[in-house]
Amino acid sequence: MTQETFSRTSEMLTARDLEALLQIDRKTIYSYVQRGLIPYVRIQSNLRFRRTEIEGWIEKHSYRPRR
Repeated sequence: MTQETFSRTSEMLTARDLEALLQIDRKTIYSYVQRGLIPYVRIQSNLRFRRTEIEGWIEKHSYRPRR
């Protein structure tokens, strides 16, 4: 595994980062966390989101019309 690959797979995002990435309000993100709808890591009182898990979550919740 290269350093770049390791950095990408281990990259942790804040709620503010996720807000920009998903283009949804931080309050909505915290609501998703509280309801167990989005993967997250709690580091004491801080929440972080693994980029790879968020990308997988997005893929899993993406709708694709049938052809």
